[in-house]
Amino acid sequence: MLNKFYTEMKSSLEAAYQQKPRAAIRVTIQLASTFVEAYRADKNVVWTSFYSFPMELLAAFDVTPFDFEIAANLLPTFSADAAVEIMNRAEEVGYSTDICSYHRLAAGCDMLGYMPRADLLLSSSYFCDGKAKTNKTLADRCGKEAITLDIPNKISRESVDYVAGQLRRIAGRIESISGQKLDLERLRECIRVSNRARRAYEQLADLQKVSPFPYIGVPVINMSIFGNMLAGKEIQEQIYLEIVEESRKKIMEGRLTPEKYRVLWLAWFPVQPTVIRQIFRKNGVTIVMGELARNYGGRMDESLPFESLALWCLKNPYVGTIEQRLKGINEIIDEYNLDGVVHFSTDACRHSCAAQKLIGDVMKERNIPYLVLDGDMSDKRKYSPERTEMLLENFIGIMAGRK
Repeated sequence: MLNKFYTEMKSSLEAAYQQKPRAAIRVTIQLASTFVEAYRADKNVVWTSFYSFPMELLAAFDVTPFDFEIAANLLPTFSADAAVEIMNRAEEVGYSTDICSYHRLAAGCDMLGYMPRADLLLSSSYFCDGKAKTNKTLADRCGKEAITLDIPNKISRESVDYVAGQLRRIAGRIESISGQKLDLERLRECIRVSNRARRAYEQLADLQKVSPFPYIGVPVINMSIFGNMLAGKEIQEQIYLEIVEESRKKIMEGRLTPEKYRVLWLAWFPVQPTVIRQIFRKNGVTIVMGELARNYGGRMDESLPFESLALWCLKNPYVGTIEQRLKGINEIIDEYNLDGVVHFSTDACRHSCAAQKLIGDVMKERNIPYLVLDGDMSDKRKYSPERTEMLLENFIGIMAGRK
């Protein structure tokens, strides 16, 4: 089922891109193409977390990455009812509805035989406890090895060496399943390519400071989640430069959507259909930046590839103390002249939600409107359009009162 879904999705997107080339379509084509490739019998497939694993390491091998969270949870975008039916399958065998819908949906897809073969499963300790646990469960089902990249909460010489050592061992496991020795020069080249993509993204980040906002906020947030899939590959830089060019063209031609309010979006954006975009569009609200949609990692040192990839992990806003996350949030607010902050809150996501009260306290001190928008990523049974509309309308009203 999923293979057919991705194949049809890829064809549809390619046709749309031919008709009207846009970078947002191009990045989604790459996503669908990667998932289609994962079903090929001649490919070594590594299940991983696109958004948290240093993908440059995988780019240095001839393997196909696959993220079961993102793959399965494209389904609710097109059919929320079908997604619930698949989640029901997982719930029938004991997966609690308290578990993230991303993982219930992925588990259901696996039980139904929809997933591609896995040769190795990789996850990380930050962002998501459930992902690492689901990774292990699915690995047990298919009889393959699951490895969790453990990221300490403090940056130090010891922590960098600790993570770098894990990455070296993971490289050894990829060598075993692929029959291919790691070429250090190829890894260094992947890091050079990734650095160029980051420089291109910095151009986009500068353009995001323009008012009205010259691009579309939700694709920017989504790219910060699954765009890392392309880290270490030249197409990532190409896509970022294409977005920069599209944005500059809009600015030059004066084709910018009128803007009343500029907001920061924290955590994730739901993949199931919601009224969020319509309400924002109706009220002139633009999502200017996402919490993770910035170059927080800086330039990597290609001469120390494993250490550089380790440091990239350690610098993630969700690693370390709440002060680190708050520092990034405050910097974004100041740099992008924002009117408010929305924290999308789903109960299963401890890493994003545990600090929402502390974030709210800081926003109150700064007199910045702050909304905790409760909902769910994929499960329509935990989403109320009426409540969502009420919360957003009240939030917009508060921003209006501060203008």
